[in-house]
Amino acid sequence: MEQGLGILAFSFIVAFVIVRILKPIAFWAELVDKPGGRKQHDGLIPLVGGIAIYLSVCLTTLVFLEQPIFIRLFLLAGGLIVFMGMLDDRYDLSARSRILGQTLICAIFVYGLDVKIESFGNLFGLGEIEAGMLSYPLTILSLMGAMNAFNFLDGMDGLVGSVAMVSFVGLVALFGNNGDANYQMLCMAFVGATGAFLIFNIWGKPTRRNIKKVFMGDAGSMFLGLSLGVLLVKGSQGESAAFSPITSLWLVLFPMTDMFTIMYRRFKRGRSPMSPDRTHIHHMLLRAGLKQKQTLNVVVLVQITFVVVGVAVIEYDFSEVFSFVLATSFVLAYQLIMQRYCRIIRWLKRRAA
Repeated sequence: MEQGLGILAFSFIVAFVIVRILKPIAFWAELVDKPGGRKQHDGLIPLVGGIAIYLSVCLTTLVFLEQPIFIRLFLLAGGLIVFMGMLDDRYDLSARSRILGQTLICAIFVYGLDVKIESFGNLFGLGEIEAGMLSYPLTILSLMGAMNAFNFLDGMDGLVGSVAMVSFVGLVALFGNNGDANYQMLCMAFVGATGAFLIFNIWGKPTRRNIKKVFMGDAGSMFLGLSLGVLLVKGSQGESAAFSPITSLWLVLFPMTDMFTIMYRRFKRGRSPMSPDRTHIHHMLLRAGLKQKQTLNVVVLVQITFVVVGVAVIEYDFSEVFSFVLATSFVLAYQLIMQRYCRIIRWLKRRAA
């Protein structure tokens, strides 16, 4: 417990200091987010939050944790995705280049660390569903899905960082319950580093000459999404799995559902699934009349609920079939709500008036 609190405090302080150091460098390197189009913020905002989180996690693991091959390659591949995200933040890479880079980096985890989905669990009450020959490609697609789900969600102050931090807190509980101290402490490092970033992202106010606010950038959202995906696969597979595959789904259910819903709607309208727009769930809540902080609170509360359900599946020994039916019900309800969001918004506005 004392080591966990030490890791939490250390990663928080390191990330906080690194953000302060990187902010002036970001202006020199033009690694900043400029207002315009869909971006409605004021002034130039440094895109250094993701870099700070990554460096903080690296330093924390180096000081506090053992360094097995998994941790080393985890940080190496994480560094590659952060670097690619920095290039995307600076030069706006094409969708094809991003997908190619993501595929290669995910392959490092899958083939280099043998992180793979072997079983989906007993989802229908008929026995384990094995991945078989599709294990490796399905794992790469799953990691890319988690990575892009958090990247897609990055459209409002505090949103991605808060959702990811709640998931990492859930992993702290799940790995701790299974006695996997090294992975538990790794997740604690993510919690501390992300918490420090959120101070600048949520409460930092941009001014003309002194920019206190920072953004995560693609480097941060992709790094957090990939890290969560890898740890969820690692923790849910094998004989000594810390939790079931359906539990891992609950920890990323909200961002994954939002991403696939948006991609389906874009495809249905004849647009590229990767094209940006303002039809995410947080955009819908803002149009319904909620303020940014209220919208953030609603989304975080939903994420906390899902993580609690995922942890409860292990703690109270709920059946995987029940958990899968519950998750499927949410996905279907989400589709119905998003199909009728215009009517719902009008109804909410009439009620407010």
